[in-house]
Amino acid sequence: MDQVTSPAKMEASRAVQLLGWMKTILSVVGLWPLEINDRRFAFSMICMVVHISSEYADLFHFIGSLEHVVSNLTETITYMVATSQLALLRINSRQFREVIYEVQDNFQRESHLTSEERRIFSKYYSKTRLIIQLTVLGELTTAFIYYFAPITNILVTINRNGTTELDLPYHSRTFYDLSNIHLYVLTYAAQLPFTVVMSVGLIGPDCLIVFLTLHVCARLSSLVERINNIRTNRQVCCQEIKEFVRGHIRLIWMAKTLGKASSVLLLTQLFGGMLLICILSYHVLLSAEEGQKSNFVTFTLYVVSVTFFILINCYVGESLIQESDRVHESLSECRWYEMSTEHAKWMVICMARAQQPLVMTAGKFYTFSLGSFTEIIKTSMAYLSVLRNLI
Repeated sequence: MDQVTSPAKMEASRAVQLLGWMKTILSVVGLWPLEINDRRFAFSMICMVVHISSEYADLFHFIGSLEHVVSNLTETITYMVATSQLALLRINSRQFREVIYEVQDNFQRESHLTSEERRIFSKYYSKTRLIIQLTVLGELTTAFIYYFAPITNILVTINRNGTTELDLPYHSRTFYDLSNIHLYVLTYAAQLPFTVVMSVGLIGPDCLIVFLTLHVCARLSSLVERINNIRTNRQVCCQEIKEFVRGHIRLIWMAKTLGKASSVLLLTQLFGGMLLICILSYHVLLSAEEGQKSNFVTFTLYVVSVTFFILINCYVGESLIQESDRVHESLSECRWYEMSTEHAKWMVICMARAQQPLVMTAGKFYTFSLGSFTEIIKTSMAYLSVLRNLI
């Protein structure tokens, strides 16, 4: 018994650890769905609104300079996407909370998994852990390199005995003179909270959606294993089929609830991501042409980070489609025709429902898959071609 229970507890603890990571990240802005902190959330939103307002003030002040407008939009779009994701996560926190409760309930039942099912969950938990680690590391690295880029440029210029301007990390409009070094340092430091909130706004909701969706994928794969092991004997298969049908219904509910909660959120990320890939790619090409090595590195990391966010969503969406299709294939191949009439009817109904795969969508019209990722890149490159012709 200990040999069976111990691995199950280990898998449950790994899953709980992943949820703990989600809680740590989202609690920074008070948006962990199980423990909403409206004061912290309000403070975060005020920070974002103040910063975005100063970015727009700068945008309209230099509206006549197309190149400056493009540089400003690089930051403004990022902050708008992050702010939208935080707001949408708060609006849909009830649906996310319901799905998380269901996931936690699944953890309690993992002691009843077979060794093959534990292997399946272990594989998906490992994938989720790797994706979260890469996402957090990539976003924070990019955000802070971008934030400290002006200081790096100032230090390099001073080392070369040159003169430099006191630039802020973002294109924010200030209504006072920054030539005073003390005022400049205070203003520079005051923009650090914006960087933290923006990073969490991009990382938190996306990692939560990835975790919950891959959990659904793991359960679908586990469901396939159970379908393959269903016996046709009337006395034996009755309970197995009932458990399968209940599990299938709960998974469909989880996927649908998660889809409703994340659809608009993913839509903002999709549109914002396509525009950012276009604008950032332009900056990468411009920096390479002008020999600006520091800007080249910064913008290259930035565009890789944005592309990675979209790729992860497409990969997770592809996994959901594939696991849904596997459920349908397993139902089609099982010996339902040897079962009793009642049990065969249940299996056929599940088979009919499984013909329509579960999908991860943006705005309920765009389906995330690896095929759609290539279309996103093509669209962004088309925008880049137009932008280069304009400037």
